[in-house]
Amino acid sequence: MSIGSYLRLFEELKLKKLVYFVIIANTAGTVYGWFYYRLQLAENPFYTWPVITDSPNSTLLFTIALVLILKKRKNDFVSFLASSSLIKYGLWTCFVLLFHSSYFFSPANRLLYTGMFITHFLMAVEAIPLAYTACRKRVYAAVLAWLLFNDFCDYVLGLHPYIPIEGIDIVALVTVALSFSSFTVTWLVAKASGIKP
Repeated sequence: MSIGSYLRLFEELKLKKLVYFVIIANTAGTVYGWFYYRLQLAENPFYTWPVITDSPNSTLLFTIALVLILKKRKNDFVSFLASSSLIKYGLWTCFVLLFHSSYFFSPANRLLYTGMFITHFLMAVEAIPLAYTACRKRVYAAVLAWLLFNDFCDYVLGLHPYIPIEGIDIVALVTVALSFSSFTVTWLVAKASGIKP
């Protein structure tokens, strides 16, 4: 299935409006995500920012990937990285919120983090259709390297999001496991898609 066929399928099913809505929603999520990290960004050098704002960076990449597909300028590296990152950080956030549920779902925080749990779960869901568009194998190693480099920055250099410190070793292990598992899921979906470069 060529990328042209993929786009025609979108048009035939009249999903373009949905795609535009998803682009707008992810753009809004990106902006809010950067705002959410504002205190941590202010306390760290600007050159560390790309490895701090993991979730909003994922939704930004997703938005860029969709726009490129709509313009028939698909970029497999962007699509594969966006898909892997969305799965990883979407599920990572859900895990951390549940792992520290007494903090994040306290009466004062419940509404905010319930919304965050839902939206981050949806991040992992929306990654799957995008993964179908990534087909060039040479991008795979670079994506895995980036995911693991991010883990190094988070748990060796201490740039992980501000979360309760209790059980941070467990969180770190889960994070690395998610790097490999999100990469593997994206790779399997991309491999099964049959889309030609």
